[in-house]
Amino acid sequence: MFAEVIVDVKSSNTDRVYTYRIPEGMDLKVGMRVLVPFRNRFVEGYVVSITDKASYSIERIKSIYKGLDSYSVFNEKMIELAKWMRDYYKCYFSEAFQTIMPVGIKQGEKKVKVVTIKLDEISEESFKKAPKQYEILNYLKKRSPIRLSELVKVLNIDYGVIKTLEKKGYIEVYEEEVLRFGIKDIERSKPLVLTEEQKKAVDEVKRSLLMNRSDKYLLFGVTGSGKTEVYLQLIEEAIKMGKSAIVLVPEISLTPQTIERFVSRFGSRVAVIHSGLSPGERFDEWRKVKNELVDVVVGVRNAVFAPFENLGLIIIDEEHETTYKQSDLRPKYNAKEVAEKRCEIEKAVLVMASATPSLETYYKANKGEYKLLRLTKRISVSMPRIEVVNMSEELAKGNNSIFSRKLFSYIQENLKKKEQTILFLNRRGYSSFVSCRDCGYVPKCPNCDISLTYHFENKKLVCHYCGYEEPMKETCPKCGSKRIRYMGIGTERVENDIKKFFPNARVLRMDVDTTRKKGSHEKIFYEFKSGKADILIGTQMISKGFDIPNVTLVGVILADITLNLPDFRSSERTFQLLTQVAGRAGRGEKPGRVVIQTYEEDHYSIITAKDQDYVKFYNEEIKYREIFRYPPFSHLMNIVISGENEEKVKNAAANTYLACQKIINKLQNKSYNKILGPAPAPLSKINNRYRWQVIIKGEDRSTLEEIAEKVQNMKYPKDIRISLDIDPLNIM
Repeated sequence: MFAEVIVDVKSSNTDRVYTYRIPEGMDLKVGMRVLVPFRNRFVEGYVVSITDKASYSIERIKSIYKGLDSYSVFNEKMIELAKWMRDYYKCYFSEAFQTIMPVGIKQGEKKVKVVTIKLDEISEESFKKAPKQYEILNYLKKRSPIRLSELVKVLNIDYGVIKTLEKKGYIEVYEEEVLRFGIKDIERSKPLVLTEEQKKAVDEVKRSLLMNRSDKYLLFGVTGSGKTEVYLQLIEEAIKMGKSAIVLVPEISLTPQTIERFVSRFGSRVAVIHSGLSPGERFDEWRKVKNELVDVVVGVRNAVFAPFENLGLIIIDEEHETTYKQSDLRPKYNAKEVAEKRCEIEKAVLVMASATPSLETYYKANKGEYKLLRLTKRISVSMPRIEVVNMSEELAKGNNSIFSRKLFSYIQENLKKKEQTILFLNRRGYSSFVSCRDCGYVPKCPNCDISLTYHFENKKLVCHYCGYEEPMKETCPKCGSKRIRYMGIGTERVENDIKKFFPNARVLRMDVDTTRKKGSHEKIFYEFKSGKADILIGTQMISKGFDIPNVTLVGVILADITLNLPDFRSSERTFQLLTQVAGRAGRGEKPGRVVIQTYEEDHYSIITAKDQDYVKFYNEEIKYREIFRYPPFSHLMNIVISGENEEKVKNAAANTYLACQKIINKLQNKSYNKILGPAPAPLSKINNRYRWQVIIKGEDRSTLEEIAEKVQNMKYPKDIRISLDIDPLNIM
């Protein structure tokens, strides 16, 4: 017998299937990891098929050295998914398989030694000459089985005594697997009575589940309309049919509350997969799924690969979020596209949900590619009252504070009423940058083309791209002036000012800087939810999912930060962020208020966010997309060329452009294609590497795939790197 194996070697020359002989007596299954001889060394490989025929001379075929697991890591459906990812995202086979493979698999399961007593009766008389043995056995009589390490520690004994008792047959010492992650027990909740709109949505999706159709839905529901209850009842229906479900959330910060809701409904039959867990913990959760110990997985992007054999439903919460796209490593996959393909392969149902769907998703729903389900009303509470404040007018009236007079007075009022406030600003740090008032000098990162951000707490200037930091100087290093000015604002500055103006307020901050430690998201969330803080300040991680009844005020400190980014999606992202963060207010019985501070109150994304009118925003934005042929009216491919020598990067970018143009000229189809660039990337230097980009717009994705394949096979100087992303969500 022979095995078709993908070897874990990342090279275009080895990106194919290899045939190996299966040694006599080896119990090998499709989907297992193996160690194989490959070019004078042993490498890991993945078995994709088993056959009794060899494709070439048997004498030349090497044997598999050994299997690495006793079980299949990939089933045949996941192998099909990996093959699709390799073709669709233009990556190597091994990269696709490693993306699907569970983190922590090489560490394996955690085992501990356990001691149990084998004697029914213990006589002190029998152990007169061995009192320590009697003490151990007497202790075990009441507490067996017990971990060996705990027994040794409690009774202060050495392992020699244990070995003696084991040899005599009085005790048994064996290994037992322990899980490194456990979900806290939560009081069980019962299904809520659905509104007419919710029931209609559940019934529609239930029909698809019953008929085993791989239907795709967009659940378009305003904030607070009860989308989560729809998810819960759909999963309940899937479980009744003997099927399982995956629920994707965009950020780790959303998982504490989401897990709480799902565990309260489904108990221990829920597994959690996200990067906040250690590799070992993630592997344990993966194995719970593999061993069919759970019915539901809740997690971020890579939870889409949870190894269910009977998958019935994938739900993608806040489907508009860019975090569903992996943009730093290959394959640069989008979890939404992968979920769509997986549902197609496994005859499962896909439900994507959002109050502010991405333009591409809503466009497809309007065209009938997705079935549209609407939730237009909040559950039992009204939408918050939203007010827009022009900060230019505030300045003209002498208010130099980062808080408008209206927001300031509302915060005061909330503190008096003991109601909670969320303040949102999509930028961390104290100041965006610092500059010298006399000579205009701005400290920049020596590795990146970006100004350093000032962090007040540790008095440091930090680069948020490469991590470089340096102490803040009291005088300008260029002219020696002490007139240093702090420009722009970040969450740390907002926190500082809140404490200055409201010294008695209890304040929490949630951003990348305060959530570096494991469990910090949960800690901050539960502290705020339990009322231990009056004000929560944060970046976009607090803009969604937080369902806290006592939050009655949301303040957006500066809405223009995302609006002025050099990206065609900036208006869409601004609208989404404002609508989502506004939705955190007034989710209980008390009415909610939202204050949006901006310098561009007449911009359509600000106006429509104020009115909470997604359709009006969509109708305005889609016109611009069509005029300039941006998605959904085209596909994009972003090719980033980087290197340490600026001239070499520039030349390589020019050669890439010429090669792309040559390919387009040769193509037979007459569809719309356009090349933008070559030009320096918006962030033209990161970590000492210069960056240029070539962007291609194409009507057909297949055209971009063809270009991508040719570009990847081009010869570049050794120090030049090419990063290629089809359908990027960020072109910075």
